[in-house]
Amino acid sequence: MTRRFSAQDLASLRNNIPINRVIETMLSVATGNNYGAPTFDCPACHSVNTSINAKHNLARCFDCRQNFNPIEFVMHQRHTSFFDSVKWLKQHHRKPLPEKAPPSQNPSAQPVKFCDVLSEILPYAPSKTITDPAVETLTKRVRDLEHSVERLDLLIKEIRLIVYPR
Repeated sequence: MTRRFSAQDLASLRNNIPINRVIETMLSVATGNNYGAPTFDCPACHSVNTSINAKHNLARCFDCRQNFNPIEFVMHQRHTSFFDSVKWLKQHHRKPLPEKAPPSQNPSAQPVKFCDVLSEILPYAPSKTITDPAVETLTKRVRDLEHSVERLDLLIKEIRLIVYPR
């Protein structure tokens, strides 16, 4: 087995895996916030006088004056060799999912109805009359679920009014 990695693989690991994701998600290192800047426990000296530079994808400890790229951070945090750290990152790195639009912050926004979602997923039925019993059963279950969701939405609004009176 070769103990070499291509320059492209190493550059991809260093530059394309966000350092804050390596620290927070992949390694579960305790993080904090110092006047709006994310901080972490330094894996070399255990100081919290640290910062993350997302633009350059580096983590910095100001006490021991070390910069860490994702590979170096894994090496120090897991106490592994360069080779083992690269292998670990390659195994644990998953392509990030495309970011979804943030949910509406408007508390009066109505929930989306299941039938609206289903109409986009299911093929168009040219006939309005439903003769298939399975489709009728599914339609009834969807209506019942929608009714339950509407009741739940009302309960949540009532709870919000109790907890956060205007």
